[in-house]
Amino acid sequence: MKAVRLVEVHRPLQMQEIPVPTIGDDDVLVRVRAAGICHTDVHYRAGKSPVRPLPRTLGHEVAGVVEQVGKQVTSVKVGDRVCVH
Repeated sequence: MKAVRLVEVHRPLQMQEIPVPTIGDDDVLVRVRAAGICHTDVHYRAGKSPVRPLPRTLGHEVAGVVEQVGKQVTSVKVGDRVCVH
C-alpha cells in the first residue's frame, strides 16, 4: 500500500510503498480515500514535536472504506464508509 511518510525531520515527506498491516481481533482496516495533514504532522516534520521511530506514516485524520474487521468488532462492517479522527 502507499503511505506518506516522514523519513527525516526538516525534509520533504515521501510517498512510499509499505506492507498492508495485519489486523488484530479489535482492529479495523480502512482503505483510505482522503487524508489530512494536520498541525501535528507539520510539527513532526519541522522537528517541533518529538517523533520516533522514523520513518513514520503521517495523516491520522482520514476518510475511507472498511476493508477488514477483527473478530471482536461489531460497530462497523466491510464496505462501510468511515471518517477517523
